[in-house]
Amino acid sequence: MNSQTFRRHARLPRTVVTVSAVALALVAVSACGSDSSSTSAASGKSGTTDFKVVLPWYADAEGGGFFAAKSQGLYGDQKLDVTLQSGGPQVSATQLVAAGRAQIGFADAAGVVQAQQQGIPIVAIGALYQDNPVGVMTHADSGITSFDDMDGKTWVTQTGQLGPAWVKKKTGIDFSTQVYQGSIANFLKKDSLVQQGWPTNEAYQAEKAGVKVDFIPFSDSGYNPYNDVFFTSESYLKSHRKELTAFLAASMQGWQDYMGDVSVAKTANAAILKANDQQTSESVWYAWDKQRKYVVAGDGKKQLGTMTADRWNTLIDQMKQLGQLKSSTPKASDLYDSSLLPKVAAPAALPAAPDGSY
Repeated sequence: MNSQTFRRHARLPRTVVTVSAVALALVAVSACGSDSSSTSAASGKSGTTDFKVVLPWYADAEGGGFFAAKSQGLYGDQKLDVTLQSGGPQVSATQLVAAGRAQIGFADAAGVVQAQQQGIPIVAIGALYQDNPVGVMTHADSGITSFDDMDGKTWVTQTGQLGPAWVKKKTGIDFSTQVYQGSIANFLKKDSLVQQGWPTNEAYQAEKAGVKVDFIPFSDSGYNPYNDVFFTSESYLKSHRKELTAFLAASMQGWQDYMGDVSVAKTANAAILKANDQQTSESVWYAWDKQRKYVVAGDGKKQLGTMTADRWNTLIDQMKQLGQLKSSTPKASDLYDSSLLPKVAAPAALPAAPDGSY
């Protein structure tokens, strides 16, 4: 698979980058005697506040609600001049947010725990995916329908992803691993492989290649940390609660509209394609359709982006069992603050994708 195809469809689950680069950035900030508020409170045009969001990945449907909020003028209504910056494997949102050069970044919930364990002062303020979509796919004709059926197989997984380790611990199965580097080419050719990925990306690639797959999220094993967790820096949370409240209000409304109103989705998807010409209309609509059930699952039905102490405490316990806590056990209350989230519910209905969209 060439690099263009990788950028178009494939994506790796995000983990927080290693502490070295971020620590250096934090040292530099401290040495200058500044904090994140010095750059993040700058005045934008027409009396608005400049506000930078580092997207979870390159511009794609995973950031669709933010594009919807921007295209509808919801951020402007909140007096925010929001820049949506592409993420990707070469972009450290953690470093940018910790150093005050962006106000919002994304990680999975385990990444937030790991960052705090490394002394990186970030705090979760919302979580897009209430059911974590990361999991594994198998060839539909392989006869593999459960994790138990994957015993003794070879799994293609990302280094540092905790889902496979939890599956081993929970089910007692064993398997060998290969490092996933963004291509599912080997999986397409070998039906005995188990391939880590997302139902919005890797599954789309397989379908376009003519390979029918079954997808099983790691959440089926009980490992279900929030994903696409919005985080900000501790200092920005303390000094700019008004701006963060405004951002969340516009963003959650944007996500409700994006998932529930096809006309809004059309406009937002057009903006995504303009921002990332490596996407296709088909891949964006496929992801738009497939990701929504993970956003509105569970508590997300009543409040998009919500988080609970129980979910965070479950993750802390699982990370402890997996030997992933390198220092003292964190408190859930130190990891997240959901008090700024608006009471925006999931759409009343999830409409079908337009005919012929993918």
